[in-house]
Amino acid sequence: GQAAPDAHAPGARTDPDRARAFVADSGVDALAVAVGTTHAMTTRTAALDHALLGRLAAALDVPLVLHGSSGLPDDELAAAVTGGIAKVNVGTALNIAMTGAIREFLTAHPAAVDSRGYLTVGREAMTRAVTAVIGALDPASARS
Repeated sequence: GQAAPDAHAPGARTDPDRARAFVADSGVDALAVAVGTTHAMTTRTAALDHALLGRLAAALDVPLVLHGSSGLPDDELAAAVTGGIAKVNVGTALNIAMTGAIREFLTAHPAAVDSRGYLTVGREAMTRAVTAVIGALDPASARS
């Protein structure tokens, strides 16, 4: 796959003034903002630019969306919500959970051909991952 863009490169983050103008010009209902995450992160090592998120939340009157949320540790997810993020997009972490469970099942059962068996364990793993993300999104769970 293609390498994710550098979330710290100059111009990679959302400028509040440009975002305000874009929202006014486009009439969008919500805006995905770049504040330190990238798509397809397989490690939970991203750190949000909390000061920028605060400026964006103050400057915009539409819900803010965060892509690349799989790359955030739990305390950063909770802080994103506290800081003004209304919607998080989490995909890679769910893919990792499902694929890992299926891979483990197929390794343990190399003769398996019935997809109901491995898809069941995959869905169960994904359910656990979703439950964990939902729990982390609760600002009350933020660690000091």
